[in-house]
Order: sequence, then C-alpha cells, then structure tokens
Amino acid sequence: MKYFIPIFIFTILVDSISAQWDERNAKEFFKRTNYLMAIDEYKNGLKLEPNNFDYNYKLGICFLRTNINKSEAAKYIQKAYDLPKSHSEISFYLGKAYQINLEFDKAKKYFDEYLLKPGKNLVNAALSRANCDHAIKIMKKPINISFKNLGKKINSEFPDYNPFVTKNEKIFLFTSRRETGKGNIEYDGYYPSDIYEVRFNGRNFSGAKNIGAVNTSLDEEIVGILDDGSKMFVYLDHNLGRKGDVYGDIYMSLKKGSSWQKRLLIEEGVNTTHMEISCSQSTDGNTLIFSSNRPGGTGGYDIYMTRKLPTGKWGNTQNVESLNTTGNEEYPSLAPDGQTLYFSSNGHYGMGGMDLYKVLWDPEENTWGEPENLGYPLNTPQDENTICFPSDYKHAYISSSRKGGFGDLDIYRITFNDVLLNPAVYKTAIIDDVSAEAIMDGEITIYNDQSDLIGDFRPNKNNGVFTITLDPGIYSVDIAMPGYPVKNISWEVSEFDYKEDEIAKTIKISKLQ
Repeated sequence: MKYFIPIFIFTILVDSISAQWDERNAKEFFKRTNYLMAIDEYKNGLKLEPNNFDYNYKLGICFLRTNINKSEAAKYIQKAYDLPKSHSEISFYLGKAYQINLEFDKAKKYFDEYLLKPGKNLVNAALSRANCDHAIKIMKKPINISFKNLGKKINSEFPDYNPFVTKNEKIFLFTSRRETGKGNIEYDGYYPSDIYEVRFNGRNFSGAKNIGAVNTSLDEEIVGILDDGSKMFVYLDHNLGRKGDVYGDIYMSLKKGSSWQKRLLIEEGVNTTHMEISCSQSTDGNTLIFSSNRPGGTGGYDIYMTRKLPTGKWGNTQNVESLNTTGNEEYPSLAPDGQTLYFSSNGHYGMGGMDLYKVLWDPEENTWGEPENLGYPLNTPQDENTICFPSDYKHAYISSSRKGGFGDLDIYRITFNDVLLNPAVYKTAIIDDVSAEAIMDGEITIYNDQSDLIGDFRPNKNNGVFTITLDPGIYSVDIAMPGYPVKNISWEVSEFDYKEDEIAKTIKISKLQ
C-alpha cells in the first residue's frame, strides 16, 4: 500500500501534463526561434517521453541558443546522441555544448567526428575545433580580473546588455528587454528593448532609469557613446527597405541638459539598405567606425571606417580588411586614448563564440596592428559582444550570463586588479567650530571597514595641515586633539577622488561633548 499512493499521484500528474501537452506548440515555438517558450514545452514532453530523441535534441538546442542555463545543453544533446535515432548535425551541436562547458577534450572528440562527413557546419566546426586548443592555451594564463554584478537596481530577470560608459564613468547606458513599460512579447519570447541610464558617484550606482524620448514601443538598442556622453548611437531594426526587406540603421541622440533628445538618422554616408548594427566615434568627432553586413565585405559583419570631409559630411567608407574575417566582427569601440579599438569577433581564433579583442592604431604608418584576444575569464566560449572602458582603464563594463546572476544577461563592472591607481591625497585641516582657528597639534587615526589600522597621521608643524593618502573605501576616523574630546567620523573616499591632485578637507571639532 505504501507504494500505491506515489504511483497514483504520478499517474495524475502525467495525465495532467498529457492533457496540456501538444507537440505542435513546441515545434511552432522552435520554428519561430522562441526558444524560451520551447524549453518549457519540450520539458513537459520529456516528462511523458523521457527517451524521445526529438525532445531531448531540440531542448538541448534551445539551451544553446538562449542565455538561460546554457550548461544544460550537453546533458540533453548527449541523451539524444545515445539514443538509436540520430541527426546529421548532432555531433556538431554536442561539440558546441561541451565547448560551452569548458570540456574541451569531449568537444574535440565530437567535432572530429562531425568533420569526417558532409555537413552544413563544416567551416564552423573546424574553427570551433581549433578554438578548443586555443582556449586551453588561453586559460593557462588567466588575466587578473574580478567581476561585480551591479545588482537588482540595475539588472533584471530579462536580458540586460550593451553597457556603454562615459570617459569620466559618471554615467553609463545599457539596453534591456525587461517587461516594464513595454507591450506584447515579441516572436522570440522577449519584450521589445529600451535604453536605460545609470549614474555613478564613485561609490554607489543609481537605479536604472528609462531614458524616455529615444525609446518607443518598438526595439531600440544603444550601440555606442561619445566619451563625454553628449551623443549616443542607437540601432533600430524595425525599418522596411525600398523592396520590403528588413534592414537596420544607426541613429544618434544628442543630450541636452539631463535629457536625451529624439533620435535622428545618422548623417548621410553610413547607413545602407543592409544592416548597420554598431558604431563608435573618435573624441575629435572626425572618424566613425561601424559594423555592417553590406555586400563586398570579407564575411558576415565587417568593420568599416569613414572620415569626415571638410563639408561636414562623411567620406567614402573603407573596409578595415586587416581586422575582418570570414566570420563576424561587431561592436567596434574606440577607447579614450584614441588609438585602441575594442571589438568582438567569432572569426579570429579565441575561446569560441564571440570573443572580445583589442587592436592598436599606428597613426604614423596609418595601419592597424594585430588583434589581441582579451583573455580568460573575460572571454569564454559563450558570446561576449561589447566592452567599454572609462579613462582609468582600471575598470570596464560588459554584459554576461554568469552563475549567480539574475536569470539572463546581466551588466557587470570588471576590475583589472593589476592596474594600480594612485591613492587620493587629502590636505586636511582640523578647526575649532567656534573660533574657526586651525588646531596645530594632535593626531588622526584611521581604520578601514574591517577595523584594520590604516595609519596614524600628525600635522605639518608650520601650518597644522594633515597630509593623508587613502584608497577608495569607507573609513572610521578618530580625531584626537589636545584639549578636545576624541571625535569619531566616517570618511568615504570615492573612486573619483584620486583624479584630483589634492583635495582640501576641513573638519570641525568642538570642546563640548
């Protein structure tokens, strides 16, 4: 009898699933590339038929093509592979699934198997196979970085991506496909995209704010920003070409005060009736670098460059052939130094998928150098599409799907731990709150937020000024001056403070308790 109740309950559950399950729904979602909803459908199908080849295989493909639990793909595609039925592309996708999981030896095994027979992904499989060996080498020399998820005030359970930051790091903008303020879900299972703004004061980030005028009920994505934050570039893909074909254009929006103005089509000479998807402009405003799939390129999306003519219009576009491959090169972003270009590519050798690269411009030779992979763990076998640096190069902003995130792509602030910044220098005067006279003798003792002693500081004998150097953080400060009770204050040091030569700070103390 003790076995009967669980079996009975299981039968009810199976009957309930069976009554709701319709394979046609799963197939339709998959066909429309709505992999999010297809995942739930195929999961229900597997509850009824756990050994169904099609359900296992397509569920694995769904995980590969979303940013939701990509690591789950290998389990389901491997299950399908082990069943009697097969599919001509299964070895390729099983290799991709193990590559995503950093199981490179397994991945190479299945890529090798796939390469022995005809298939539509042979070129991709050969590159993926080579990337497994490159990834192993790259991972032996990881770069020293740390990741900070920017939290629920900024990230959501929906895709949050394409962060672009101003040179002074006080503002960054990003794209989100969150539900707030949007209409119906689109064909791929997500809400239309909008652009959001976040402010940073050197210690804390504000919440994400919809920027308003640029956004509509359709899709808008930020794809570039000027260093000073006075202009951003926006991609729209809801336009119809002259022949009724869908294509994408780059628009711009100017900032007036604290508000972004309605978007305008970028100046003549850049957009075509094909896809222009991302854009970056030099600090002096005279060079524009963008990505396009227009005819005559090297591969899918190529990087192009144009310079401004004396008339103010853009000149002829040039394919930057030395950077482009038979794959895709996207999201070119000029760094604040004006000579470093960051971009993403799945055509250069790397970790796999879209990796981030940098390349240096030689103004004397008028040439680009050799692209350099930014390394692991910044790059992974998943797609890393954009990176944007403020002027200190100590930090950068990316979007990534990482363990412990909020459910899809999230915005992360990266710290490059080997990049050292000078501490902030404070010229500190202690004055009497009644007489306003400087107190010429005493001691300041400073502790960090772990209660570790940072140091004891004494004033200059000539002027009574304390010279104090501190890294960004929050400190507890004891001020002990002769004839005054010890005063304790909290001292917050912003990440922006180091940029000042010296910061004057005055602290008032009182003889009264």
